[in-house]
Amino acid sequence: MKRFILIVVFLVVLLGAWGVSWLFTDKESPLFKPIAHYELTGKFVYFQPEEANQILERYLGESFWSVELSKIQTELIGLNWISQAVVRRHWPNQISVSIEEQVPVARWGERGLINQSGEVFFSENRAGFEHLVHLNGELSESVKVLTSLKRFQEKLDLIGFGILSLSYRMDEVWRIALLNGSQIVLDTKESHHKLDRFIAAYPQLANALRKSPQVYDLRYSNGFIVGEPP
Repeated sequence: MKRFILIVVFLVVLLGAWGVSWLFTDKESPLFKPIAHYELTGKFVYFQPEEANQILERYLGESFWSVELSKIQTELIGLNWISQAVVRRHWPNQISVSIEEQVPVARWGERGLINQSGEVFFSENRAGFEHLVHLNGELSESVKVLTSLKRFQEKLDLIGFGILSLSYRMDEVWRIALLNGSQIVLDTKESHHKLDRFIAAYPQLANALRKSPQVYDLRYSNGFIVGEPP
């Protein structure tokens, strides 16, 4: 008897939950409330709002109560140039969307750009970003490459060197191309110590070496080699 009562209670609860769900989500219900409007906000320089509009318009007419906000957010973040998206319900029949645009701080590979957090994103058009440093490496190493760029540039500022490009490959060798045409080759073993040693010694190099592009190979434990670019 007790088991029978439990089954009955379970069925009542189940039917009640189904009934409540039907009241608010079924379009035939008198309590169904469709999404009638959406609001899109954010400061956009490169992102085209039409791309977001195409996604949001698909949700017009859906249930205000049961629409999956996380699904909308995921679709929006999947668009080029969107870093973050926050989606909220706004009573009585609107969803509000706030978008944060990507801010590129460097170029990545052939088609990519990288933001201040080290996340790589891709854009069909990179026009206007030629002035940014060009980074190369495995995607999984993007944060490491960007962090190293900042550290290397801070050190090289001491001798007036600007970085044009920075590459890090599976051979664990940093290749730094400088704005003056010179190059620095550096391995990962005690890399910052070796770079500090080079910076301290650079002012003592002959003027002829410092006035023309050179390759500075710092991968040695007791010094570095200076040679002409290939």
